[in-house]
Amino acid sequence: MKWIEGKKYRTQLWIGERPFTSSSGDDAFPRWSSDGKTIAFVRTAEDDAQIWLIGRAGGEARPVTKLPPGKIKALEWSPDGTRLAFVFHPGAKEKEPPLLRHVTRLRYKEEGAGFLDSERDHIWIVQARDGRTEQITRGDWDDACPAWSPDSRRIAFVSNRLPDADYRLLEFDVWIVGSGGGVPRKLPKPAGPASHPVWSPDGRTIAFLGHDQPEESWGGANTHVWTVGADGRRPARDILRGFDRTCEDLVITDTRSFHGAGQPPVWSGDGREIYFLASDRGACHIYQARAAGGRPEPLTRGQIEVTSFTEAGRRMAAAVSDPLTIGEICTLELPGRARSGRPLAAERRARGTRAPGGRTAGGPAEGGRSGTYRLERVSAVNDALWRELKLARPVGLSFTSFDGARIQGWLLRPPDRPRGRKRPAIVQIHGGPRAQYGCAFFHEFQLLAAMGYAVFYCNPRGSQGYGEAFTKAIRNDWGNLDYRDIMAGVDALERQPGVDSRRLGVCGGSYGGYMTNWILGNTRRFRAAITMRSVTNLFSMFGTSDFGYEDSREFGGHAFDDPANYARQSPITYVKRIRTPLLILHAEGDLRCPIEQAEQLYTMLKAMKRKVEFIRFPEENHDLSRAGRPDRRIERLRRIQAWWRRYLGS
Repeated sequence: MKWIEGKKYRTQLWIGERPFTSSSGDDAFPRWSSDGKTIAFVRTAEDDAQIWLIGRAGGEARPVTKLPPGKIKALEWSPDGTRLAFVFHPGAKEKEPPLLRHVTRLRYKEEGAGFLDSERDHIWIVQARDGRTEQITRGDWDDACPAWSPDSRRIAFVSNRLPDADYRLLEFDVWIVGSGGGVPRKLPKPAGPASHPVWSPDGRTIAFLGHDQPEESWGGANTHVWTVGADGRRPARDILRGFDRTCEDLVITDTRSFHGAGQPPVWSGDGREIYFLASDRGACHIYQARAAGGRPEPLTRGQIEVTSFTEAGRRMAAAVSDPLTIGEICTLELPGRARSGRPLAAERRARGTRAPGGRTAGGPAEGGRSGTYRLERVSAVNDALWRELKLARPVGLSFTSFDGARIQGWLLRPPDRPRGRKRPAIVQIHGGPRAQYGCAFFHEFQLLAAMGYAVFYCNPRGSQGYGEAFTKAIRNDWGNLDYRDIMAGVDALERQPGVDSRRLGVCGGSYGGYMTNWILGNTRRFRAAITMRSVTNLFSMFGTSDFGYEDSREFGGHAFDDPANYARQSPITYVKRIRTPLLILHAEGDLRCPIEQAEQLYTMLKAMKRKVEFIRFPEENHDLSRAGRPDRRIERLRRIQAWWRRYLGS
């Protein structure tokens, strides 16, 4: 549970609908022991991150580690309940800048982490009984995602141990090491990314998430569930071959960081099936597939986003959001168990006897079984808040683009709208670009609707959730199909009753900021615009972004080999055409889309005496709107409100 305390966020563990821990630090990564009697968690205060244990009945928690300053990034109990594996990165936060930084690596900084030091992420083991701690992996590389074997004797993990790893960022392997340390053994798999390994119940097979297209840019290829023999004799195989969706939750929201930990695949108790998440047409659902391979089937349906889940004895618990629910805990009873609980908002609007919503038309859910498994909500953390608010309910606004492609969109109308009165509308564009808008609660959208604006958002080509060809359609062609899809959506928006086509605004962040800038250089259809953490110059982005050099995968070569191609797809090339009043919002600590991108745009527009203003947020990074300091997030929204009032009215 997270809440605001002054200029910081605080987190604590909850059981049911009551707080379970309390301290001056932040509690996270809760993990139940195999016997269900103990909870392990990470408590962080300043630079001090330690593993603590607390009994299920409550009482005083006790620390079990005495680690030096650093960061704990993962935590897992051994099945026998005697030890915990965790990923640790030693090193205290800088109190003041060093005398200098001597850079020798290509990858020397990372969004959210800052400038990388010489330390690496490695796997450690701690004895739950006496706190004895041991590091079991070493070397000049990073290790992640530890997973215990069923007999508690081995640990699987992922690591990129290639000698030129900085040049091959999408190539990870699955490794196995003894729980007491030793020389790790690499399992056979194709080149490509890998994450979240999980052992089968019999210990013979490991499932993991990945794909075999390392030449693709991030999000271009579908991430699937793969299996590989733990003994190294059976090669890795994609058990979802032909499933045209990605097995990740890529629904964008501003209520949590986009860069989440991810949901590992989950084995059924008998090892015959594997459960996983997949993004589909704005939603994210739990699917199941036979471990031997075959057509996957959805276990949940409707307009919801499942962000994570666990399974035990054919019973699942899941964290679920929908457009009117930030997130609550639900249970899913597979055949053979009683059902009880409160339905989600989406389910309350349905007939109440099936899963929220209906079959996902046009997606891979078609052809599966009837799907009558029902999500039952068992928490009500935010119900008191919802009773105080009047929320806007999105309605589908799908449309046909210029070439016949069908594009999914939504319209959020103001909850209070007098009949016959036309309202201004704001077009929102998501980042990524390989992400999707959809079935999640979006605070900023609700705020704008409450101010009296209609809010339109859609998933143009390049978005996830509609198949690999749809996602790859914009590769080395930014500003073409994606731009034309969005403008076709604007045509559909203007045909809606109650929308004032003379008062349209456009805004977006990250790639959505790129597209906002692109739109302003190609049309004067909008009365005002806001661009946030945006991209303006792909050539300079190549050299200044933390992963900018990876853009060669997206744009068919390095910037220094084809500067004309990068310029052709850069909004800054068309800056002289921009006449629309523009507000630029950018965080000074953004390493993904560095603030120099905003500085170029602002300075050029200001030199031409165009209507432009620039808001800079000190210390914040690319996640300002989702995880920035509370007072800065609030001020950001105030600036957005003021800009729209000035140019669109209310």
